[in-house]
Amino acid sequence: MLQLLSSLTADSAAPPIVDNQVELAVQKLKSQFEGLLWLARRFSTPEVTVQATCDAFEALSPRERYAFFLSPAVFSELFREGTSGEAPRLRGLLALLKPDDTSGQEAWDPLFSQARNYQGEPGKHYEAPRLGDSIVVDLVSPFCRRTDLTSPVFFGDYQPLTEEQRSVVLDKLRAALAEIDATAPTLARIIRNYTRVLVVRQREGMLPASEQVSDEVGAIRLLNVHTPHYTHEQLMDDLIHESVHNFLSTYEFLEHPFLLAGGSTDPDARPVSPWSMRPIRVLPFLHAAFVYFAILHYALRRLEKGTLTDEARAQALRQRNRYASGFLMPGALSAYVKPYADIDPRVLHAMDQMQALVRRRFSRTVAPRSEVRPLTQSVTHKEGIP
Repeated sequence: MLQLLSSLTADSAAPPIVDNQVELAVQKLKSQFEGLLWLARRFSTPEVTVQATCDAFEALSPRERYAFFLSPAVFSELFREGTSGEAPRLRGLLALLKPDDTSGQEAWDPLFSQARNYQGEPGKHYEAPRLGDSIVVDLVSPFCRRTDLTSPVFFGDYQPLTEEQRSVVLDKLRAALAEIDATAPTLARIIRNYTRVLVVRQREGMLPASEQVSDEVGAIRLLNVHTPHYTHEQLMDDLIHESVHNFLSTYEFLEHPFLLAGGSTDPDARPVSPWSMRPIRVLPFLHAAFVYFAILHYALRRLEKGTLTDEARAQALRQRNRYASGFLMPGALSAYVKPYADIDPRVLHAMDQMQALVRRRFSRTVAPRSEVRPLTQSVTHKEGIP
């Protein structure tokens, strides 16, 4: 947990956890995949499906196998299979391992980085653009085109971006990551390591939005990046914000869930976030504390550089104050959520540690008593306080 917190302070020296978790997650997913195949052979999964899945995996090169387990779609399929309570079906995994390209059907690799028979044209190849040489920017794959009525990004029909809009999206993403690279290399490393697929959608008449979901670790979703409303500052924060969610979800997958397994959690509980002032569920609240700790430190790093324009500095100050505000609210941060769920004590301790660090940092910016403005003193006397 100490390494995790240190990673989010935007320090230039990345703790080992930033890189090590990726390798460990791949190993654990491979183990789950092998266990799923074993279960499939023992239960009612058709042998032809099991053998086809094994053969398709064996046909992959070591590099392709590694990429397979980095795929957010593979994580989602393994999660679904592992929690269904039914005999493994394997069809979703087989489709990702060996997409059917017969009859000229469009066939994508598991990371949606390239397609055969693109747009149903036999022999036509498509390669997705990348961000930072490693992150697939998904603008057109089935993973991007789907509809999800629970998602602010995938709600509604898919609307393709024009070539001009795509160019704007890529320019804005590259500018955002370039500044994060220059300002906070550890946070940039978290983005590269934990966001493998960046899905971009558009919907007319909607404000920009970003999203990460816990059963699709490795992906983030962005809406309307091409519009002027999606500012450079907001895009930097959202890349960090959603990638930290992936980082935290990977930590939970490998180490321990933030909510104790088998513990009691009030499903209707909605503690009020001290940052947004909106009621949210307990687990998103816990994640939010770590996320705001990260983007607060990014704002502080930007301000420390001393190279911002007056307008950019004013914006960074507003972001710093907003992100710090939740940590400066009265009472212990852990107390906001503790009554509603059985939360791992290490997480509660980490939340209070983050709060103490932020309070200590901001207590140094409070003016000494001798510098307090007279208006404040007169109000104090008016209330009868000596």
